[in-house]
Amino acid sequence: MKDLPVDPIFSREEALAFETDYFNGDEELEWKAMNQAGESLGDCLLRDMRELRTIPHRPRILVLVGKGHNGGDALIAAKRFLKTIPTARAVIWPLSSWGNCRPLCQRAHKNLIELVGKRVEEAPILDGLLGKDDVSDAFSALVEKEGFSASIDGILGMQGKLPLRKPLPNLVSELNNTSEIGVRAAVDIPTGVDEQVFEDAALRADFTYATGITKTPLLLDQNQKWVGRLRYLDLGFFKKRPYSEAHQSSNYILCGSALKSLRKLRPTISDKRSNGHLFLLAGSRDLGGAAMMAAQAALKAGVGLLTVGIPESLHASFVSQRPEAMWVALPETPNGGLALEALGKIRQFLGKVTAVAIGPGMGAEGETQSLVREVLGFWDGPAILDADALRPEILDKISLPDRLILTPHAGEFERFKETESVEQYTSRKSSVVVLKGAHSQIVMNGKRTYSFSGSSLLARGGSGDLLTGIIGALLARGDYDLFSSAALGVLWHGRAAEVLARQHGQEAVYVTDILDYLSFALRNDF
Repeated sequence: MKDLPVDPIFSREEALAFETDYFNGDEELEWKAMNQAGESLGDCLLRDMRELRTIPHRPRILVLVGKGHNGGDALIAAKRFLKTIPTARAVIWPLSSWGNCRPLCQRAHKNLIELVGKRVEEAPILDGLLGKDDVSDAFSALVEKEGFSASIDGILGMQGKLPLRKPLPNLVSELNNTSEIGVRAAVDIPTGVDEQVFEDAALRADFTYATGITKTPLLLDQNQKWVGRLRYLDLGFFKKRPYSEAHQSSNYILCGSALKSLRKLRPTISDKRSNGHLFLLAGSRDLGGAAMMAAQAALKAGVGLLTVGIPESLHASFVSQRPEAMWVALPETPNGGLALEALGKIRQFLGKVTAVAIGPGMGAEGETQSLVREVLGFWDGPAILDADALRPEILDKISLPDRLILTPHAGEFERFKETESVEQYTSRKSSVVVLKGAHSQIVMNGKRTYSFSGSSLLARGGSGDLLTGIIGALLARGDYDLFSSAALGVLWHGRAAEVLARQHGQEAVYVTDILDYLSFALRNDF
């Protein structure tokens, strides 16, 4: 875990204490960080907007500005947006008069007007719109001619007090229910989100950009409908000033820069065996596609050799589809699953491979589960288990669980965890668990590491099979331990999905199209 760049996730109080210590009253240091955050946010928003549609020729953005530093971040993001797209325009909707804002927010506003002021319109101050219909009338006037390609919520930061006071509840209701905003972004934390629950009182975001520090309210289940897709803008706080023992956390965020560890030239003196040999046991007569997807992903992720054990009825067609793999025809049950009789043939290969992946598309037949138990009894090296290999009938019989990567979604984890949390399970078993979801978690020895890479494009059957193949390939190569193989696989898989979504959107794609973008995700910084 220490080999990959990870940053801690803090509560609001911990984050405030860290920032107070970090900046120590140095306004110029804060201004530098604000510019870094705002410019990064503007760049990320321009990329993420493409998941909805191609950015229009003359985009118009709505910038909601509070009194504090979140407002300053939003203004600098807007400046970056307008400088990048010379035809873009912005509407600034301030919460209060500029004289009531903090000095750095005022400075950000002044810079925006000086540089791109001709393309900036300012809406009436929100604090003056206290009547029930005032906010609605003001917003209707703003969208009378056209809507907004995007909005940026910079109203309240981590020091915002809840519940919201007028006119903010009226604004939240108006903006949450309008169809006139394309993509909704929030700076650091959406207005109204906290560890407490105030029903229907938060401003909904499609993307929330955690600036420098990720705060725990963003990760609470009850807040997911408000925060949307999370992105971490690493401002280098923890590289310049490591956090103290008092700030130790059990939750971490995987930095996007971790992917660079995969970007390296292969040694000149190497061959296929130098890059790992993965044995994949997968598929059934009815679910053969899962085996094919996992195999394709392992090959695309660079494994040197791939041997795939599949039911014999699939063999002829699979060999012709992906000849790079060595397909092994195994005996099958009358229902098309892998038969226990296959054990002898599988054992011939286990002495030659460097890692094993088991599960995609195998089905839930008892005889197949018996085969998996026996295989894992003979194989004592690293293994990744997915899908129907994640059953208590299998996991409870495995010796040396500290050599396993398990990749369940929430439902699969419920199936085998008994009464334990994921922290308790990994502390007891010492396995690495990849808990798949909107923001997947890699959990080891009771510590969670979140990956914010990805897109809702991944909410398709087969995306987990691809992840199994990618992680399996990294594990087989032997360059990374279990945690690093799992974490890098999740990050790489998610980044490729982001690129695909920005090129083609979230809808009209195949999940296997992700494989075509693994190369771009690895070769480019973003």
